[in-house]
Parts: sequence; C-alpha cells; structure tokens
Amino acid sequence: MDFNLSTRSLLFAIMLILALLSGACGKKADVESSTAELEKAFQAPTAPSPATATPVAPNSSTDSANDLIKAALASAKANDYANGIITLQNAQQKPGVTAEQLMAVQRTMKVMTTDLLRRADAGDRRALEQLRAIEKTRSQ
Repeated sequence: MDFNLSTRSLLFAIMLILALLSGACGKKADVESSTAELEKAFQAPTAPSPATATPVAPNSSTDSANDLIKAALASAKANDYANGIITLQNAQQKPGVTAEQLMAVQRTMKVMTTDLLRRADAGDRRALEQLRAIEKTRSQ
C-alpha cells in the first residue's frame, strides 16, 4: 500500500491521539513493565543494564525479529524511545512474528509513545525531538 505524505501524517496524528486517549483509560502501563512483557513474548535474554547498553542502529533488512527486539530493549533502557519505537516498527514486519508477539510490540510502542507525549506536553524538549524523529520515519 503506497501512502502519500499527507496520508502518512494523518495516520501518525491518529496514532498519537489514540495513544494519548488510551493512556488515560484503564490500567496505566509503564515502559518498564511493557518492555518486560515484550522481552518475555520474544523469550529474549535479559537486556544489558543501562550502564552497558549501547543502542545501535539495527539493520532492519538483515536482522531477525529477535535481534531487533534486543536492540529496541537496549534503546528503551537508555531512554532512547524514538530509536526503540522505530526498531519495533521494523521488528513487527519480520516473518515468523506471532500474534502474541505483535500485540506485545504494539503495546510497548503505545506505552513509549504515550510517555513521550506526556513528557513533551510537560515541556521536555528531548521528548519532543524524539516524537519528531518518529514522525519523520513515518513520512519517508
């Protein structure tokens, strides 16, 4: 499906609005519990601690879904949610990803996006920059 720039921007805006609205409803999930759930869904070994975690730009064309999940978890632990979300977007398109894994990926992206939106709304410039980086990947 080929989307033009305005359609992509609209879809991104809708995703952000849904993330914001759903964040206000029900049980509030945090990034830590969401990434733990994601890790469990992919049965990945424990990600390195933030002191040793060095987020790397994954090669989405050659890395497996598990490799991408590990990279996204390292990014999340380093508070680089933009890289984590972008990496998760690539992971969910890999062959062999189960429905349960897709749901865990979607929940994690939603929680990270909601956290970025909350922080950006509170004036956090880094969060706003990360949201712009995510939006930029959607408009390419």
